[in-house]
Amino acid sequence: MVYGICPECNQKCNGYWCKPCNSKHFQNDFNNWTSGNDKIDKFIQNAQLNANYYDEIIEWIPYDKFKDVKQIGKGGFGTIHYARRIDGFIREWDIENQQWKRHRKDEDEEIGEVALKKFDDFVNSDDVLNEMEIHLKIFINYASIRFYGITQDPETHSYMMVLAYAKDGNI
Repeated sequence: MVYGICPECNQKCNGYWCKPCNSKHFQNDFNNWTSGNDKIDKFIQNAQLNANYYDEIIEWIPYDKFKDVKQIGKGGFGTIHYARRIDGFIREWDIENQQWKRHRKDEDEEIGEVALKKFDDFVNSDDVLNEMEIHLKIFINYASIRFYGITQDPETHSYMMVLAYAKDGNI
């Protein structure tokens, strides 16, 4: 791949990220996953379609993609858990294999560590989505803690933000 030229459409792109081609790949995958909540699905889909770089992507992450989940903090609206992601995060489209290449935890040990921010059941779902939207915008514009995606606790059915783990403190 030539840096700045998409090998699929031969148009200029942001480094290795071609927004039109990647948006098409995400859109083709929309029917292969669901959070079970239409608003959350639309939020994730909009973020994917509008991502200008790989680190602006959020995705639906099934809870079984995490191990070693343990509570590490509690706040007024929910709890924070530490977890390890067993697969990597989307990095770029693999044209040859027609799938997303993922940044794997064995390439960078810190990539596998995440914080799961679980919202209490009494928190309004619109408030949760609003917080997620604000966090995504802040990350994109001001480089705060990375927001990788959304998952759901299978026991409580509470939605959880999947964030980069801040090993030297909290967010």
